[in-house]
Amino acid sequence: MDIIFSRTVAEEIAEKYVVLELEPHDVGGQILETFCVVPGDRIPVEELVKLDHWKKLHNEFVQANKDKNGKLCWDLRQYLKGHWGGELDEYYDIVCSRYPDQELSE
Repeated sequence: MDIIFSRTVAEEIAEKYVVLELEPHDVGGQILETFCVVPGDRIPVEELVKLDHWKKLHNEFVQANKDKNGKLCWDLRQYLKGHWGGELDEYYDIVCSRYPDQELSE
């Protein structure tokens, strides 16, 4: 998985690649938006037919994290882990680890 630090670049390559938003990072007072590029060969063929569905769930996860909604992050994590060829599993785990009090609802 490659990381991109520019919305403009992410939007440009999204026509040819699967590009997913991650989370903004504060680097020396400057907020950088981050995106990842999921290699096409990592996405199982059976997931390709529901690509829009998985993108929607991923975007809901990202928004829940921005909203500090730990319960929704944990709930969505259980559906998202294992998809994208496992490329984002660690990301989902790291985000959810910020909300340990919500783990029981998983």
